[in-house]
Amino acid sequence: MSGMALVASAVLSVTVLYLVLAVVVAHRFTTPKRVLSPEHVGALYERVQFCARDEALQLAASYRRTTGATGAVILVHGRDASRGDELRGTTVSLVLELAARGLSVVMLDLRGHGESEAARLTFGRRERRDVLGAVDFLLARGYQPRSIGILGASMGGVSAIAAAAEEPAIGALVTDSAFARLDDVLHAQFARLTRLPTCVLSGALLAARVLTGESLLHHPPAVNMLQLRGRPTLVIHAERDPFVPVHHAHALAQAGESAVWITPGNRHLASFGVAGREYEALVGAFFARHLAAVAPEVILGETVMADVA
Repeated sequence: MSGMALVASAVLSVTVLYLVLAVVVAHRFTTPKRVLSPEHVGALYERVQFCARDEALQLAASYRRTTGATGAVILVHGRDASRGDELRGTTVSLVLELAARGLSVVMLDLRGHGESEAARLTFGRRERRDVLGAVDFLLARGYQPRSIGILGASMGGVSAIAAAAEEPAIGALVTDSAFARLDDVLHAQFARLTRLPTCVLSGALLAARVLTGESLLHHPPAVNMLQLRGRPTLVIHAERDPFVPVHHAHALAQAGESAVWITPGNRHLASFGVAGREYEALVGAFFARHLAAVAPEVILGETVMADVA
């Protein structure tokens, strides 16, 4: 075999290897792990089903109606989680806090997660329709536009941001550990997550587009947040989050002119575990203030900064 033939063969082999690796990585990144909801979810709430907005895809959820409630909050988990485990631990105490403040609660299994119908992961692009399906469910139950709030964790926060940018009926939004730009997270974490060189990322993103029909990097959350200016938004983040660094929180807050609360956590989604009762009280007060027609007067406290540099 001539030298040119050897070079051509080597190039072909490397190209095939690159494409195979890209497809494998894309498949892994867009396939959620199905984790079932904690047992307490079924015991405390009404199990309901509805479709994602503009799709026939069936979603599972749990609904806790609070007597006399005029507002409701949707809890949205992140990747590889499920309803009832949105914040890396049981959210029963948070739900009870919201109920005590006169708010009903919906906990949602995003597509491909929990008991919802299987689907590819799109890091918020299509998951926003799941959140909008939950909004439609509440509107059909008689809740008024702007009386519905969302607490979204990690990718669930990104889904919530996209949903709120599209749906004015969402009256208030809290995000916890959400990213401002997916490309920043992927470039920083790709080698660690895959043990492959970062050059494979471009091919993986292209393969993911083929698998999902979506460009995962379009419509960055920080851009969507610009559309939420003037709407009550609160951005929560752990100060030393190693997966989604805290600068993402500041970027989101600056774009949305949001309140921001940085907690002393050192892992992803650490704030609920670190702050505990303070977290529940702060989030409960925020939603009660902006959603419930008969909410008591509350003060968020000095830990939340309305002006973000």
